[in-house]
Amino acid sequence: MKTIKPNHLLKITFLVASTFVLMASSAWATLVTWDLNPSGSNADVGSNSQSYTVSGYTITAYGYDNNSGTGTAHELSFKNDGGDETGLGLAGISDKELQVNSNGNPLQFIQLNLSSILSQGFINGKIEIGSIQSPDSFNLYGSNTLGSLGTKLNSTPYDSSNDDQFVSVPNFGTYKFISVVAACGDVLPVAFEASIVPIPEAASLVPVCLVIAVTIFEARRRRHPQA
Repeated sequence: MKTIKPNHLLKITFLVASTFVLMASSAWATLVTWDLNPSGSNADVGSNSQSYTVSGYTITAYGYDNNSGTGTAHELSFKNDGGDETGLGLAGISDKELQVNSNGNPLQFIQLNLSSILSQGFINGKIEIGSIQSPDSFNLYGSNTLGSLGTKLNSTPYDSSNDDQFVSVPNFGTYKFISVVAACGDVLPVAFEASIVPIPEAASLVPVCLVIAVTIFEARRRRHPQA
């Protein structure tokens, strides 16, 4: 019978152990969702900023009028007209929703400050936008400066096929601030979500360590058998 050499046995054991740790980390990933109108309100916020904390993790939304990519503070407003018409908009404008001018340029934007969750290792950021009835559509922008619209992230606008659905934020993690603008018609931000993979606690790695220790002991015993 062919036996596995000690060195090969050690390599196999470490490979199995590493795979176990990676699989365990993936299984422990936690999805966190921030509803931008968590209480289903239909009232002005009273400020151009609104913070949301879920499971101890915080993001903050800001409302702005768009001036060639630079934001001027605009009061946020919760909207609840039922269905996909529930979310976070802006006070004092038609339907409280993000709009464009006659040239198709965004008049306002709502920006999410994600710096806190990015520093904690969140991945796979997605955003949900509602009230997208054809021909309505929206674009996403990324920036590392609060109040600056920054760089457009998507090549083509998200249209009514994405209404009230989570879409992945392109290049998530590159920018601390993600902004939503209307590309056509008017749209309403609804929610944001992302996943975090906690660092495994030492206790969870004990079985793996035991396997490695036993394997090393067995490999040495085979290499140096007792007389």
